[in-house]
Amino acid sequence: MLSSVFNACIPRPEIVSGDLSFDLFAAKLRLVVEGKAPSLYQNPLQFFANTFVTDGLRELIQEVFGRLTGNNIGAPVVRLETSFGGGKTHDEIALWHIAKQGRSLLGDDERFSEVLELIPEGSIQVAAVDGRDLSPEEGVYHPETGITTKTIWGEIAYQVRGVEGYQLLKGSDESGISPGTAVLERLIKDQPTLIILDEIARYLSAAKAKRIGDSNLAKQIVAFLFSLMDCAASCNNLVFVYSLASSADTFADETADLQRELRSASARQERILRPSNDVEIYNIVKQRMFDSISEDATKKAADAYFDAYRSSRSDLPDSCKDLSYREAIANSYPFHPELFNLLTKKIASIPEFQRTRGALRLFARLVQYLWQHQSEHITLIHPHHLPIGVHAEMTTELTSRLDRSLMDLAVKADIYNDTGTSAHAQVQDQEWRDMGKPPFSSWVARTIFLHSLTQGITAGIRHSELNLSLLTPYVEIGFVERAVSNLLAVAWHLDFDAVTNIYQFKEEPSTNKIIAQEKEQVGVGVAKEELRQRRDSIFQRRFFDCVTDPEGAYDVDDRADSIALCLIDFNEAQIQSSTDSAPAIVEQIFENTGEAGKFRIFKNRLLFLMANEQELERALNLTREYLAVKTLRSSPRRLEELSETQQKELKTREGELDLAVRVALTNTYRHLFYPNPDPVKAPKGLMHYILPSQDSSTVKGRNNQQEVILKVLKDCSKVRADEAPPFAPAYILQKVWPAGIDNWTAKAMREAFAKNINLNMFLEGELSKLRDTIRTGVEQEQWDLKFGQQVFIAPLAPQSGGNHLPNIEFSERLEIYRRGILKPPEPKEIEFDAQVLPGHETEKTVRLRWRAKGAIATALYREHELIHDDYPPSGDEELTITTTTTFKIVADYGEEGIEEETKTVYIGGGVIHPPLPSLRPTEITKEGSPNKVFAELSDQITDSKVTTISAVEITVDTIQDYRKLGTAIPLFARHKPQIVQSVTLQSNGQFTRLEYQGDLRGYQGFSAPLNMLFNTPDIQGNAMLKIRIEFEQALSATEGILDEFKGILSRNPVDRLGLFVKVGYD
Repeated sequence: MLSSVFNACIPRPEIVSGDLSFDLFAAKLRLVVEGKAPSLYQNPLQFFANTFVTDGLRELIQEVFGRLTGNNIGAPVVRLETSFGGGKTHDEIALWHIAKQGRSLLGDDERFSEVLELIPEGSIQVAAVDGRDLSPEEGVYHPETGITTKTIWGEIAYQVRGVEGYQLLKGSDESGISPGTAVLERLIKDQPTLIILDEIARYLSAAKAKRIGDSNLAKQIVAFLFSLMDCAASCNNLVFVYSLASSADTFADETADLQRELRSASARQERILRPSNDVEIYNIVKQRMFDSISEDATKKAADAYFDAYRSSRSDLPDSCKDLSYREAIANSYPFHPELFNLLTKKIASIPEFQRTRGALRLFARLVQYLWQHQSEHITLIHPHHLPIGVHAEMTTELTSRLDRSLMDLAVKADIYNDTGTSAHAQVQDQEWRDMGKPPFSSWVARTIFLHSLTQGITAGIRHSELNLSLLTPYVEIGFVERAVSNLLAVAWHLDFDAVTNIYQFKEEPSTNKIIAQEKEQVGVGVAKEELRQRRDSIFQRRFFDCVTDPEGAYDVDDRADSIALCLIDFNEAQIQSSTDSAPAIVEQIFENTGEAGKFRIFKNRLLFLMANEQELERALNLTREYLAVKTLRSSPRRLEELSETQQKELKTREGELDLAVRVALTNTYRHLFYPNPDPVKAPKGLMHYILPSQDSSTVKGRNNQQEVILKVLKDCSKVRADEAPPFAPAYILQKVWPAGIDNWTAKAMREAFAKNINLNMFLEGELSKLRDTIRTGVEQEQWDLKFGQQVFIAPLAPQSGGNHLPNIEFSERLEIYRRGILKPPEPKEIEFDAQVLPGHETEKTVRLRWRAKGAIATALYREHELIHDDYPPSGDEELTITTTTTFKIVADYGEEGIEEETKTVYIGGGVIHPPLPSLRPTEITKEGSPNKVFAELSDQITDSKVTTISAVEITVDTIQDYRKLGTAIPLFARHKPQIVQSVTLQSNGQFTRLEYQGDLRGYQGFSAPLNMLFNTPDIQGNAMLKIRIEFEQALSATEGILDEFKGILSRNPVDRLGLFVKVGYD
């Protein structure tokens, strides 16, 4: 088995983390010159560390600096041809850094050892100008001197010698008339000088509009370039390096004209260099992407792939069986050569792709995505690993940014769609996965799609090329035939030309596929998913956190910060009338946290919004109608069959239905449950309130419905009005502060509003008002504060912390005390005693004792010598002295500072005190709460037109649910269920494991002893219980068997179960 690229290659950290801006792959010469470029380009050391040194770059350095130092015969004029990867601009930046830094910059870099002696020891005169940044009208402003250079020669003079250099060419700069070679020679002053011009064609195009006497600025620029080339040819201390746009560039005509005009002047003195070749392109990309690549993995991958190509009987291009292709695999590893060819040649031929930036950016995004989603064993990165559709930014790079926005239709219909109906390849991938295979349909679709981005005769891919791109060692290539055939049968945009044998995705859909799709009905499940997405959008966070589709208490955090709006899914529970109490799932969430035996603390922050059963049916009907119209309008071929009037009516209807669905959805989710202590109206602590009915006038233009809920809560006085003043301290003491508690923290005061359903619900905007309340309570002598060691007791007077209240933070550090409890801090006193012990020796022993109440630690000094700095607050020590000695105790009181006490001991003894939708599956699996599971199963049975049920399995996997399901098993007896159970228990060091498979009678012998074990104190473990029922003859899906099972389970409902059903169709 070949190594995975994830083990063989280590990407650069900034690539994987995403910290590297992908715009950095586009070098800007002007920003480097101005010192404003990102560090990747501005810092010379970082720049060369990230540069793959090509033979072309070495030759360029040798040509330029060999001539300037006189150590080599180089050409006075060098033209750089367009190249991929390092790019001509990249090489021009390299020349700039070397000219500015000199030989020391590359002294430790072995890659430049051959050309190091040709580089000057220090900096030389250099000017670098990018024609794309020049304006013939505004010029270039230099804020450091206030000079504005109007022409390219004025800018060069300023860069070479600053103000002094500009003064030499000031007249020519202001007049717009090209200077001659004489003044250029005075400018460079026999000093080594390098002049770099990049992309001059754009500037030349704009300069045609500026008149200079009977001429124009463009002609003067050409004259200047002649003078510059002549000057460079006539002396050895000037080199002129320039580049022009490629033939595919926007200014290709100006480029061609300029080349023709300069050819006669430069033909004998110009050297043309290409910075990189095809093999180096591989290394340029890998240098940018990876820190290291395993040579062993590279060789093994090249050998394995090459052997697979040579031994395969599939239709493959002959070129892949030559030894040169094995070398290409090794050179491109970990990327497949076909991926390189695709991004650096085929797709790179699209003008909008931005050859260098586009390819490098895609390679970087691909590496980042794959390393962040290591979901499969990848031995080589193929074209199909580009996550078309899955990764939005990469998809945009290959569609909208290439002026191929209509190809998005092909992506969403046939390759990948993460909203609404799954794309055709996604649906077929599920069939492959069911067989234990990779997603072959997506592999094929992505590869064909990438080859379809070009236009004309190059668009599409032949079958042999498709096999080459997809063939992987150890994977049978025969899947391509089947996957392509399956896709052609259903895809909307995939086309095959039998004459040319080319597969291609096209922007326009095929007629027969659209007609087939229009005939399909919109299923209830699809309509419900559309409603869910719309619901989640219109109720998304604005004033409250939105918790969508909680299946139990474990989905809703028990915390005290913001109010949580729980959107109960309509498959989970529905409301029938205004008198309905809260359903079981709402009560469960309101009372519990989801952890065993743990009740919810912060109830007064929960809101529940539920769907009305009757309104839901209306909303579903409208949604299905809307989706059907939307499908019709998205089909250009179908619209062509309609009259212009019909098309307009269809467009109007889609807009009306879109609004109608929104109105119906808001009227469906109108049942609000909020915390309320009224024992009559809200007997379980939850008040049922029906939100006001909405119509098109109130819904239109309102994107968020949370404000409707907020207004209701304010009208019900559950949330205070925005203009309400801060809470009165007396209110806090009477209503909020728990009885019998002398002190609590500011955090606890804040949390009290989330705990006590008698209080207002607390919006985030109330925090500032609660801070004012805490301050006012101190000022009005209602309570006192303690912050760390600081104490604030009213009336405020300088205490240990002064008379300024601290910043009010809702943490454990800030404590609030009832009046009379908190006492001012006691003064800090140090008791220190020194005693000379009896004896006639010259060296006397002194016993020291001290006590510093309230201190953290103490330190003992003899004269200025530290004896020890980590004594406890009370301590003693015996030391010897020979002369009169002063001892000092330093007590550390933490935030309150330090205190000192000294004693002087005389030899005589004295002491002196100092101072997705399914493809008709035969097996259906669901998981969740019972209500949700049976609702989703019912929808799928309806949508998929299931006719029979032949087997049912019900599974639970927690001890609590095991016991609940166990009570329901006898009710299944008439269906002769088979029982499978597995129980593992541990208590007091004893380990028990019980497994059983058999009929109901045998299981009943286990149930009683197991229940006894479950009741054992400190019992821990896990349990699985499965009921399997197989019907001798398949039952009709409409005979009510599922309703019977749902009714049995509702007697003692489990929290979560798994449901497996084998189904059949007519």
